[in-house]
Amino acid sequence: MAMSYLESSDKKMASPLPPSGAENRRENHKADSDRHISSTLAHELNNLLTVIQGHAERLFLKHQDDSALASSLETISNATRRAGELVRNAPKIDLSPPAA
Repeated sequence: MAMSYLESSDKKMASPLPPSGAENRRENHKADSDRHISSTLAHELNNLLTVIQGHAERLFLKHQDDSALASSLETISNATRRAGELVRNAPKIDLSPPAA
């Protein structure tokens, strides 16, 4: 039985060719770039959280006698500490495409 052009094309599309060496290098480069961006973002976020936490703790020590303010500053300090732990313990997300 003869195969039509469309049937032939569909079969070709159903079984893609494995990526070439250049495509693999591009995919690896993109995955490396994504990991670098994620790492840089986590580092910068942690730096900001450290500054916020440090200022909150400094103000807390200065205003311990004002219970309402001290309570708010303690809440800020605790939240930034928890957020910092989340950033440091976040699983590394692999953004590379799945292997064929």
